[in-house]
Amino acid sequence: MVRRIIIMFIALFFAFTGQALRAEETIKIGYVNAIKIFDSTKMGKKSKAVLEDYISARQKLVNQEEEELKKIEEELTRQGSLLTPDAKREKETQLQKKLAQYQKKAVDLNKEIQDKKSEIIKDFNRTMEEAVKKIAEKEGYKLVLDHNPDIGTIVYAASSMDITAKAIEELDKSQK
Repeated sequence: MVRRIIIMFIALFFAFTGQALRAEETIKIGYVNAIKIFDSTKMGKKSKAVLEDYISARQKLVNQEEEELKKIEEELTRQGSLLTPDAKREKETQLQKKLAQYQKKAVDLNKEIQDKKSEIIKDFNRTMEEAVKKIAEKEGYKLVLDHNPDIGTIVYAASSMDITAKAIEELDKSQK
């Protein structure tokens, strides 16, 4: 909602200031689809692979903890009737401690994954913005917006204003 208001403000600003400009001066506006750029560029694909590897490694740790929990639980179930009440209580306490450790580790690993994802996206966005800025300065764009269909900030824009392909090309060129 806030993003939509900001974009409307920017559009109105350019509309009103555009009337004050000389008649022969035009305001060139374009847009990119940042998600498409992320999915299509070498850097975006590499970033995705790094994130997937990171998540996979973290998931292995969680799976190991799960296996340990299952073993303790199975052992308790098998030996439950043979154990003394004190021994059974000790096994149950051990299981509860392991379960608490597992839950804490799962939460910590999830936070690590979210932090890593944010870091990767922030790095990618910074590089993408540099590439888009080069295009905008070279071709005279005064405003370049992000056309993200999921957010819906741009309801309609002519396809002639789409510079996504140029941004993909520029970004890939800068990553050689």
